[in-house]
Amino acid sequence: MEKIGRFKFIIGALILLTGVVLVLLQLSFKMNVFLAAFIYIAYSFLIVLVFYFLNKWQADSDDYIESQLDSGINDAMKLANVGIVVYNDSFEVNWMSALFKERGIDCRKEKVLTWIPELQDLISGNTDETTIVLDSYKYIVTKKANANVLLFKDITVEYDLKRKYEDDAVVFGLLNFDNYDEAAEIEDDITTINTDIKLPVIEYLKKYNVIYKTLRNNRMFLILNESIYKQLSDDRFSIINVVRRESKKLDIPITLSMAFARGSDDFRVLDEMVSNLIELAQTRGGDQVVVRKVNEEAKFFGGSSEAREKSSKVRVRVMANTIKDLIHRSGNVIIVGHLDMDADCVGSALCVSSIAQSFNKDTCIVSKTGGIEAMINDVLNKYRSELETKHKFVTINEALNRINDDTLVVMVDHHMAAQSNGMELLKTAKRVVILDHHRRKADLDINPMIVYIEASASSTTELVAEFLPYMTRVNLTAIEANIMYLGMLIDTNRFRVRTGARTFDVARMLRQYGADPSLVEELNEEPYEMIQKRSMIVNSAKKYGDTVLISTIDSGVFPRSIISQASDTLLQTRGIKGVFVIAHTSKDEVAISARSKGGFNVQVIMEKMNGGGHMTAAGMQDKDRTPKELEIELIEVLKEYLKGEE
Repeated sequence: MEKIGRFKFIIGALILLTGVVLVLLQLSFKMNVFLAAFIYIAYSFLIVLVFYFLNKWQADSDDYIESQLDSGINDAMKLANVGIVVYNDSFEVNWMSALFKERGIDCRKEKVLTWIPELQDLISGNTDETTIVLDSYKYIVTKKANANVLLFKDITVEYDLKRKYEDDAVVFGLLNFDNYDEAAEIEDDITTINTDIKLPVIEYLKKYNVIYKTLRNNRMFLILNESIYKQLSDDRFSIINVVRRESKKLDIPITLSMAFARGSDDFRVLDEMVSNLIELAQTRGGDQVVVRKVNEEAKFFGGSSEAREKSSKVRVRVMANTIKDLIHRSGNVIIVGHLDMDADCVGSALCVSSIAQSFNKDTCIVSKTGGIEAMINDVLNKYRSELETKHKFVTINEALNRINDDTLVVMVDHHMAAQSNGMELLKTAKRVVILDHHRRKADLDINPMIVYIEASASSTTELVAEFLPYMTRVNLTAIEANIMYLGMLIDTNRFRVRTGARTFDVARMLRQYGADPSLVEELNEEPYEMIQKRSMIVNSAKKYGDTVLISTIDSGVFPRSIISQASDTLLQTRGIKGVFVIAHTSKDEVAISARSKGGFNVQVIMEKMNGGGHMTAAGMQDKDRTPKELEIELIEVLKEYLKGEE
């Protein structure tokens, strides 16, 4: 086209030049005027004729090219599976591209949102794109900026391929029969176990086409895909309930734990993950399913049985010797508890301090920061002069001044740095040991050398006191024994929950060290004001459903020990399985104390609210919401939990 434009310019210049030449000839050579005029007119006509055909040829060329371009755009849109919809300011469809006509869709004159309500956010500008389904086709819809134009990109093939890829992704699993070895020691039970407990599990796996391989008598390795896993999840892993029910009929203490690792095509990653998950399930007491997808938090199902106490003390002896060796190779020992230390936390800290000092190690307890519950703080004040002759109670800053590369930091009665009264210390320490009896959370926020968590233990005091027979020259005073006994008494609700033979063995041992149950009861007494506060909580309780009590107090501040005791009192109500008390524990903090009689897992409920604890005793704290706001969230979590139980 540029060449044609230049050609027109040249022709025009020639006409002008010809006219000038003819005028000069006529003036110079007296050329006949009529002849010159005829020549000029004829020449000009010829030029105009040439121009006409040139213009016509150019127009035809332009039309041809435009038609080719329109055809190319349509073909490109068809190839890319893109459709266009144009609507007016009244949101009525004015025009639809060929893609929709080919698929039998004609919604002209119809309102866009009447046709596709899902486009509301897109048209209003709240989102940049929306995925919709029309007649089995999947589209990503976008809106052209500053125009009433919608672009529909067909992603049906990509969507189906992606979904098939996701459904076929490999999932690794491990299945464990909890307490199988103990039950199998009774030879007569082996056949019964295999017939009534293991066989239904195998049939369940076959039903869902899960590939399984027996690793040992109590463990199986599972291979499945995401599609099968979704079916198991929708079934809520009902086989766990089947095993629990059959075991109860046979009076055999076997439960089922399962772990599933997902979200990676690296089999080594899945293998390592699923091994860690099954151990996590065991640490939390078994009878549950733990599921984790790469880069996501672990999810728990089940867990409605209390952790069963292990009869063997082999692990205790091994752990005691390991702790002994670590202390021996350490320059000094620092003991940290959780925020607002309770009697069990203080008692276990005193016991570990006594053990460390038996090796002549410089030892201190972080207790002057982070808070101490009112009742145990009164006890410490009562015996402060006697305790300070043996133990060093320090602030976090004093502890930080003591830390070095060979310092051993011992966490008692908790296993998360965020819960600790020595969080800064744990970030610095290179040698950390965890001693706890709460059910373990999936991810530890520190990297400890040793983790000793026994969910079956009544208290952390019980765990650390079991080390004493394997230590030498540990000097435990009567005051320390009384505080340890007090910790066990409170954590077991006077030896009524989470107690086993080992619990009473430790209680007997503490009696030998001078613990006096009558004196401990006196230490556990509370002033009249605290009794009033507890009565206020009890009187405010309301039923949720038929088996749950919730007491929410908006005004006042209540010590944690009081809301815990109020929870225990409410739990004695006939027909009640779970209790939740919500109240301020300080001006800036609201706490929930949760209790159950067993079979109702308050730990799982509290974990969904960023708390934790035991199946029968758990809790959480929050600094951003009011008691009423926490109650609303609790009810939503309870609805989901009860739905799962059904």
